[in-house]
Amino acid sequence: MLTESIKRILQKIHPDGQYCIGQSGIYWRITDPPEPGAEAPDWFYVLNVPPSINGQMHGSYILWQEYISPLIVLEFVSGNGDEERDKTPWKGKLWIYGQVIHPALYGIYKVNKASVEVYN
Repeated sequence: MLTESIKRILQKIHPDGQYCIGQSGIYWRITDPPEPGAEAPDWFYVLNVPPSINGQMHGSYILWQEYISPLIVLEFVSGNGDEERDKTPWKGKLWIYGQVIHPALYGIYKVNKASVEVYN
């Protein structure tokens, strides 16, 4: 719904189509199995990248292949948001986004309060 609501604006901003909207994993380090090396925000937006790779839409976003960090990362929470504010090194979402992924804006949308916290 978020992507659809801003689609016309994105098309005006990016007439060349060079942006990516994702709702899947952002892989930030190589691990085996791969899941511990990824964060899966509810929504993210990246400038200046092709929307697809080899004709396929991004299934996930791999930082060491793309080299460009997301501009915006959003997490939607129905609880208190403690997991999204976790600063534990190498585990906590706030730490990983702030220290490794480096989006310009990291937002926590509290569904039950219809409010947004934004970190940069």
